[in-house]
Amino acid sequence: MKLQPQLHAVMEKLSNNEGDTLEIDDAWIERAGEDLKASLRRQFTRRDDEFRLRASNMGKSLCQLQMAKSGAVPERKDYNFIMRMMHGDAIEVIMDLLLKIAKADITGGKSKISLDLGDTIIKGEDDIHIDNKVYDIKSSAPYSFDLKWKKGLDALKSDDPFGYIGQLVGYSVAQDLDTGGWIVVCKSTGQVVVVDADFSDAEKDKVIADIKMKATALKEGWAFERCFEPVDDFFNRKFTGSKKLGMNCSFCDFKKTCWPTAKLLPQPRSKAKEPKMNWYVQYEGVEL
Repeated sequence: MKLQPQLHAVMEKLSNNEGDTLEIDDAWIERAGEDLKASLRRQFTRRDDEFRLRASNMGKSLCQLQMAKSGAVPERKDYNFIMRMMHGDAIEVIMDLLLKIAKADITGGKSKISLDLGDTIIKGEDDIHIDNKVYDIKSSAPYSFDLKWKKGLDALKSDDPFGYIGQLVGYSVAQDLDTGGWIVVCKSTGQVVVVDADFSDAEKDKVIADIKMKATALKEGWAFERCFEPVDDFFNRKFTGSKKLGMNCSFCDFKKTCWPTAKLLPQPRSKAKEPKMNWYVQYEGVEL
């Protein structure tokens, strides 16, 4: 049975007060409680560490990594950032428990990895192994859940601003395991989708080559270059005369350093009471 239907079936029973029909070991619940406490302690004691290339950032763009290494000051995070982080940790703990109840073939996880790139070794920790494949557990906002995750691997390949593909492939190659994919939970609706990631050897080689390039660039101090350019802004399929930062730049902690004239403004021509806000470098034909 496929992983996604397994999870949906268990969740459907639990949603209808039929937990007594499932095998639920109390030790699993105790383990989940301990894991949640550990994650809270970690979130409450986080601090800024010296930059290094690590598993959690090896899929990010080179320009973002160069900014971080240069000592550029990142934007101060919104007050609700910590809530999003704790929410994501809690979802990972709960999903791990649900996978056990669903009788998924859990073959490992929380493994310390070392990806040897020759001159650089990248360390990190993965989420879970199922059927001897590496999976990441992710939480998602409704927008990304509907427009990306539910559309499968091809949608992620076309737009991966957070470097999820590089991270997953790096974890798998470091352990000589296949990539399984992502188990994604919508933070708003509780919906769950499993995105299978069956990469060819050529695709994996390309991802690892990109990570090696970034490791070399950081070590040798290559000159900084932006990896992305602004994109045309459209409303109702008509160009608004504006140019905005794409997804990669909009979510970057260093966008105000890299794009000092960019301004967060409402989308032109929108009649909505609360129009969509974008980071613009050109607004209705005027350079900012």
